[in-house]
Amino acid sequence: MNKTKPRILLLTLVIVLLAVPTFVVFAKELGSLTIAGPGIKGQLSLSDPKYMMKLEESGFFDQTALIKPPADLNLKAGYSISAQLNLDGKIVPFVEMVYYPTKADQPGYVHYTGRLHGETLKPVDEWSTLSLDADKAFRSLMVANNIALQSALVAASVEVEAPAASAAEPVVAPAVAPVAAPAPIQTPYLILSIVATFMLLVGAGLVIRRRTVNRTTT
Repeated sequence: MNKTKPRILLLTLVIVLLAVPTFVVFAKELGSLTIAGPGIKGQLSLSDPKYMMKLEESGFFDQTALIKPPADLNLKAGYSISAQLNLDGKIVPFVEMVYYPTKADQPGYVHYTGRLHGETLKPVDEWSTLSLDADKAFRSLMVANNIALQSALVAASVEVEAPAASAAEPVVAPAVAPVAAPAPIQTPYLILSIVATFMLLVGAGLVIRRRTVNRTTT
């Protein structure tokens, strides 16, 4: 029995020593955020422990369901977010992502561009949809800092067509200028002119004939 007790104490000590690193690893908390995007001049740095804890507890950084980005998403309307962990007083980059809000009652999208692997931040290209609780937590953080979020979804364009002509509407024909009727020919005056001309020709013929006869007889 005396030999058993030292073994139990030794085993307990080994378990405690193995558990110490585990506690050190999990002794971490979200230290600060750096946010840039629409409505923010330059960058917004946040480190309020109350909001950091609320955002972390909502699972904002724990989205794992990967998706393809929606086609109607405006990639220029996102909010770039850099998160830093506080590991026992040591600030370590944790994640880099872009948040795309949608409607106020619907969760937004996130595009992860960097994640902590080991002790360094490595680039990634992962898309996910936030949970509704995580989205509300981030929105409340923005509202507390007077940042109004706008949907990053592109509104569908509406084509405006010219109104068609109504079938009952009368068709107006183009105006045509009236053609003036030709002036009537004055028939009596024309007949008198022809008769006068004929008599002149007959008279001239008789004169010529008389002259010809006179010359012959002479």
